[in-house]
Amino acid sequence: MMGELDVAITPGEWQLMKACVVGAGPGGIVTAKVLLENGFDVTVLDKYQQVGGIWSAEGCYDGLANQAALRLFEFADLPNRLHFADARDTQRYLEDYAEQFGVLDRVRLGTEVVSVRPVEGPGRVGARGWSVGSRPVGDGKADPHRETADLHRETFDYVVVASGAHHHAHLPELPGRESFRGTVLHSNEVRAGAFADRRVVVVGGGKSALDLVTRASREAASATLVQRKVNWMVPERLLLGLVGYKWILFTRLGEALLPRYHDPACVRPVDRVDERVKRALWWLITRDMLFSSGLYRLPKQLRPAYALPFHLAHAGVMPRGYTRAVRRGLIDGKVSAVEAYTDRGLRLTTGEEVAADVIVFATGHHKVFPFLDANVPVHDADGRLRLYRGIVPPGADRLGFVGFRQVFNNVMGVELTAHWLTRHFRAALRTTPGEQEMQEAIDARLTWQEQVLPGSGGYDFGPYDIHCADELLHDMGLPSRRAGNLLAEYLLPGGVAHRYAGLHGALSKPENHGPYTHPHG
Repeated sequence: MMGELDVAITPGEWQLMKACVVGAGPGGIVTAKVLLENGFDVTVLDKYQQVGGIWSAEGCYDGLANQAALRLFEFADLPNRLHFADARDTQRYLEDYAEQFGVLDRVRLGTEVVSVRPVEGPGRVGARGWSVGSRPVGDGKADPHRETADLHRETFDYVVVASGAHHHAHLPELPGRESFRGTVLHSNEVRAGAFADRRVVVVGGGKSALDLVTRASREAASATLVQRKVNWMVPERLLLGLVGYKWILFTRLGEALLPRYHDPACVRPVDRVDERVKRALWWLITRDMLFSSGLYRLPKQLRPAYALPFHLAHAGVMPRGYTRAVRRGLIDGKVSAVEAYTDRGLRLTTGEEVAADVIVFATGHHKVFPFLDANVPVHDADGRLRLYRGIVPPGADRLGFVGFRQVFNNVMGVELTAHWLTRHFRAALRTTPGEQEMQEAIDARLTWQEQVLPGSGGYDFGPYDIHCADELLHDMGLPSRRAGNLLAEYLLPGGVAHRYAGLHGALSKPENHGPYTHPHG
């Protein structure tokens, strides 16, 4: 049976277009799969030796675990029965997916992309395609900008950047580094045995910081967590520990309690709940979250200082064992910024000195693309990503980004992004605004994000899984109602991939959707 986008294309009706996908993580492999189904000749380049991105052996800290409950970390066409899986099982699922849908044969592993440049010629940037330079991993390490004899350059009609948001480590620049003789790591660099019988200090307040300090509490001589503020963490189960979080946070009714979404086309009557009702319900949810996560049993300074939904976008799933380790004194939690290194460890802005043999900075990542031509701006002066719909740069053609419209269930998010971007490449979206309209839409969305999702960097949409899906479906001319009845539509988890099954397949014939011949023709 044909899906919602399925219209047959007769072989030979149009010339195959070459597409390069940078990155073989979840976003890269699902984009390659959708492009292949729609007649593109796809090449995927990835610097690691496995597909999976951060879930590959080279891409993650040792002990990384998936935050996804059952049926969340999966693509629409391949059910996944894993529940809070470890990195190895998660990578295996992604590799099975890539193999089953013919993507694995298109991936060149151990290949680093060093440059993506527009092909010269008349028209807008990228209108005539893109030149991609790559080389085997390990070449040119002394000077990453030097083009060696092993540089391989190819021309593609389209390029998709799916290199991930968690690879370029952000390390704070602190004075006194030369005085500290211990080990300094970013969370990405933590490997097995790094904590054994050593004094470990983890700096950061996100999911990876709590993951690592919980692990240190089991392996290290001592474990200290330093965080500027305490973030909310979502427990695996809510309503006094009785109901899985996806049945609350991933439903239309749950999302209706959030501040109103920026796109009026995605606002339903249920989203117009009176603000007083929302505040009352969030008061109850906040207290349930404190109880169900175990945070209520911690000292007051180690609980979030603000009521939900404040900073909910930065919440991860609470690591198992964290609150228990804090209560037992196995984790020493401190709420302070870091001021400098000392010969013994770190000095905090409170004046306290924390002794350490290993300091781990779980302080996030830069969303940057060092391989991308400087004439293709994708950031504003504040470092926020400026991409229309979080996917395409307004000033460039035939270029898209997947994985930078982040939602809680990001696997579902990247799959829908792949469908939207494929239609964009095929000029098959319902409407395509001009560059100025795109810029104005980005300005409006960034203003909303700063108010509702402060610190999101222009790419994090946090808990708005279903609203984000609706927005892309509207652009594609597809129905946003995904269930057979209203109770299921509003009360069952909607931010899940299997609700969007059937979006695969070929689009309509090229002559109905603009130019698909070679850009040089």
